[in-house]
Amino acid sequence: MAKQDSNTIEADLDESQLSSVRQFVSFLIREEIFAFSIDLVQEIIRVPALARVPMAPPSMLGLANLRGEVLPVFDLRSMLGVEHKETSDASRVLVVDDGMKVGLVVDRVAEVLNVPVDRIENVDAVEKTIDSKLLSGVVKNFNDHDLVQLFDPGRLPELQVKEVVGGSTGRSSGKVGKATETTDTEEVQDDVLQIVSLLIGEEEYAFNLADVDEIVRVPTQIAEVPNAPFSVVGLCTLRDRVLPLVSLRDCLGQARTEQKDSNRVVVLQIKDGDGYRRVGMIVDRVREVLRVPRDLVDDVPEGVKRHGANEIECICKLDGGQRLVSVLSAGESISGVDLSEAEKAMSAISTEMTEQTVEDDDMNTSADAADLEDVQLVVFKLAKEDFGISIHAVQEIIRLPEQFVEVPKAQAEVAGIINLRSMVLPVIDMRRYFHLAPCERSERQRIIVLNSDGVMTGYIVDSVTEVLRVTRNELTDPPALNSEAARFVKHVAKAHGGKSMVLVLESSAFDVLNADELQAGDAKA
Repeated sequence: MAKQDSNTIEADLDESQLSSVRQFVSFLIREEIFAFSIDLVQEIIRVPALARVPMAPPSMLGLANLRGEVLPVFDLRSMLGVEHKETSDASRVLVVDDGMKVGLVVDRVAEVLNVPVDRIENVDAVEKTIDSKLLSGVVKNFNDHDLVQLFDPGRLPELQVKEVVGGSTGRSSGKVGKATETTDTEEVQDDVLQIVSLLIGEEEYAFNLADVDEIVRVPTQIAEVPNAPFSVVGLCTLRDRVLPLVSLRDCLGQARTEQKDSNRVVVLQIKDGDGYRRVGMIVDRVREVLRVPRDLVDDVPEGVKRHGANEIECICKLDGGQRLVSVLSAGESISGVDLSEAEKAMSAISTEMTEQTVEDDDMNTSADAADLEDVQLVVFKLAKEDFGISIHAVQEIIRLPEQFVEVPKAQAEVAGIINLRSMVLPVIDMRRYFHLAPCERSERQRIIVLNSDGVMTGYIVDSVTEVLRVTRNELTDPPALNSEAARFVKHVAKAHGGKSMVLVLESSAFDVLNADELQAGDAKA
């Protein structure tokens, strides 16, 4: 609606008027009039069916399927601290894109405003109903409105909270919105350091976002390189290019561990003469993309430099200094790694790839074949929402027993323990775990027994509905979520011809019982 209406309006204005007029889409929250710049509004839609996301912030209503695109939808009232109100027929979703496309639910859309530039006043000039940090300006006594507050969605804290890439297999844009509508983009980037944070064991490191080409899963096929140093894991093909893989653990002097599903390859682009070369750095886990104000970035202490830690560019002090993130130099991190043997092998493989001719459509690349592989998901319901989990993680599905053995001092989500064929099985109420409203026990409820690295845990769900087969190209990465939600939501599956969405959960994220609780359960049993 917004874009089409704006074109019509612009046709009625001559060039001199257009240069002195700015267009805004106005809307109501309570009885207050707000407006977004029409350049940010992609479209306006009715409130769609939403898939709720576990552990998401209260302002996030869920995910919508917008013509095949997964759209996160937020309640703008909640984001502004206004009391909650159920949506009505007048409610609308403004789909805005300020570096990250999101849907914002408003009480009602009013009109498109053509505001002369000289009528836009500084936010400090008048009394406002919301925090002035969220506004780009105000307009007084315009079109029968006493006050129109010009809203900048990019300043909302929820939309500035890093783009989560932990479950991503593609490149992260790192965009999270402009600081102001009038600030030059380069100035904003000078004031903020954008980094991709990652984990090696319990330590948090990061690379400058400008050095990160993309983030992918660790490939299943890695070709070893004879006579290469131990830190060079091997070679893989990525989008018809040969990529050397290096272990960041080895580069940092950490012992290499067994590969896990959470491992990722951070593809770095490193300056090499007049061009760049690409190296894949295997890390334990990628956490998120962060925008760090420059005043929270410190130089590396001299004492650290003296001990030869040249790979650290700077240190970011987050969470009031309680969280320190060492930003690594892409070039220095591999400066001690001899890639000569890998480069020889890369050259040979690249020559073979160039000379090879594909004559049959059946001769697809392994990546394309992987996209067509079937993925089986056990689909279950929680509070009317559909969730799925890989069938490989599900040991079995059982009925609820008549009673559970209570675990002393256990967390609230622990329903208790049961005896499953002489095995003590801890059972978690998944509704409690995801902070959902409790429900009465019923015949439809089931316990899904998950196997995580040999540890069995049962999870109570409302019902198990089906085993769903989807191809890998029917799985999409979730949109930007808060870190807690992103820990659980691995993919979004478009099921039944795109008519429904299933949130695919990461089985390894359900490791909630600590050793003390298990010991207490064993003793009680």
